[in-house]
Amino acid sequence: MSNSEIKPLVVGERKIGPGEPVFVIAEAGINHNGSVARARELIDAAGAAGADAVKFQKRNLAEIYQQKILANPNLAEQRYQVYLPMLKEFELSEENFIELESYAGEKGIIFLVNPWDKDSARSIENSLHVPLYKVGSPDLTNDELLTQLVSFKKPMILSTGMSEAAEIDHAVNLLREQGASFALLHCNNTYPAPFDEINLRFMEKLQAYGVPVGYSGHERGVAVSIAAVARGACIIERHLTVDKSLEGPDHKASLLPDEFKRMVDGMREVEKAVGQPIKKLSRAEVMNRELLGKSVVAAKFIADGTEIARDMLTAKSPAKGLSPQRMTELIGTKAQRDVFAGEFFTEDDLASAAQVEQFNGAGILWKWGVVVRWHDFAEYLKYEPRLFEFHLSDKDLDEDLPAGKFAQEVIVHAPEYMHRTYLNPAAEDAVERKIALDTLQRSVDVARRLADRFTGTPKLVIHPGGITLQPHEEPGKLLEIFTDTLSRLKTDGVEILPENLPPRPWVFGGEWVTNIFLLAEEIKNFLDKTGYKMCFDTSHAALACNAAGGDLIEQVKILRPYIRHLHISDGSGIGEEGLQIGKGTIDWGNVLTPLAGYEHTFVPEIWQGHLHGGRGFLQALEHLKPYLR
Repeated sequence: MSNSEIKPLVVGERKIGPGEPVFVIAEAGINHNGSVARARELIDAAGAAGADAVKFQKRNLAEIYQQKILANPNLAEQRYQVYLPMLKEFELSEENFIELESYAGEKGIIFLVNPWDKDSARSIENSLHVPLYKVGSPDLTNDELLTQLVSFKKPMILSTGMSEAAEIDHAVNLLREQGASFALLHCNNTYPAPFDEINLRFMEKLQAYGVPVGYSGHERGVAVSIAAVARGACIIERHLTVDKSLEGPDHKASLLPDEFKRMVDGMREVEKAVGQPIKKLSRAEVMNRELLGKSVVAAKFIADGTEIARDMLTAKSPAKGLSPQRMTELIGTKAQRDVFAGEFFTEDDLASAAQVEQFNGAGILWKWGVVVRWHDFAEYLKYEPRLFEFHLSDKDLDEDLPAGKFAQEVIVHAPEYMHRTYLNPAAEDAVERKIALDTLQRSVDVARRLADRFTGTPKLVIHPGGITLQPHEEPGKLLEIFTDTLSRLKTDGVEILPENLPPRPWVFGGEWVTNIFLLAEEIKNFLDKTGYKMCFDTSHAALACNAAGGDLIEQVKILRPYIRHLHISDGSGIGEEGLQIGKGTIDWGNVLTPLAGYEHTFVPEIWQGHLHGGRGFLQALEHLKPYLR
């Protein structure tokens, strides 16, 4: 059974299963040693460490053990003589559990109690509000207790330690016959468990039952539990103590609060890293691939019409052209142009450029254009776009503007860097902010000068910035700085359009954080307060929604009245922006529906869409035609 077919456990608003965050249980057990105050410490520690739930244990010893052994443990083996008196001493009352459940609720952590017998199960069900039941390994074979817990109509987690395979089969069949919603935990009930006896691969056998599977660990350290997450564990349960030197059976094999937190942090990192069984390049990898990879290039000048031989070809960086793996496809073909030594070959050298040559923008209802630079915009005039969006680099600010008079409208996208500095109009650093302000003013001036060469009022797209290495404690402060930066610009004759941003911006590589201009309500409040309109980027919005759990369609509906320019491209996850239409996860039919009748400008902003004669841009326009109503 595939992960997508496994039905998750549902605990309130929390789902437990494949594809969901790992459900972490801090097993307090009897590590409170009978002290309510210490039990509260364990709840505090569990919450601070990032656990989803904290779990205690409840026993009625008269139901579990023979009366003669309870009366005189000396009649049994030595371990009973030590263990049973501790259990009697450490047992909490029903009132204690009620008090602790209330305390856990105040702390925002799920409160669980593991019943070891039927009487304890009845007491828990009648006096507490536990949302699921955990059954310890010793009771996997206890059909009476399992049947009783199923009758409570709550999800169940069953540990499989100390059990034979046939016993697990029996328990699973029993729970299925009774319609239970349950998960299985792999477990080795040795305290602490030797590493060479843990056998994490047995999780594969449990996963074959088609239910969520997790791991209950008693080993030293945190590495094995983190590894279990990498192997597909949906639940992790580990014992928690505030002092390993305390008397009791579990303290030595328990984690201290800082160890537990380190484990949870490690598991959350692994969750992000596990991903899906597909190979997909990140945007950073694409950029590094271009910089460090290689293309098929001409080893010598090849005249138009020449039959290409192997000795005419070699491989050199950058990887902007045909992959060296496809070199043999070129051999024996005729050059379709003059290819100079060192020039790379492209897809167009292998196949006809029919899509580019035959493109017709007449069927596009909205006011469309393409992203261009000073040196290449004239190549697109033959397609009769209705606008050009010039993406400026810092060096473009010093270049001569295009000569001539053009029928198209013009949008200018301000540079994102000045030399090696990321332009951050919301920077708290005064020097950094001044660089951004000066560069934006120069961009405004460029846009104003373009008004004489193009049609209508020029627009300037600006990234608000507000990025940091760690989430900022006061995003509102950054937004205020951005507002002040805009107020200092002299913008007569140019319409300023702040652009919504992705949650993980590209800043010379690495993982940075965007703090402002992410979601609709914040952006709407800013625009209402300042009077600006905006440039809306669909892939940025999709990634921001994915990161925050937002609804992209609702974002479009809320911001529709403020949109004066659109960047349209697909997106996936929280970092894959600028994808070709249909290569990401955006539902175009529904996302663009609220924009029906849109009268302003848009461009397809496809990553590297300018290559091969703008094929990426033109392909995106073809894909979008059915949705532009």
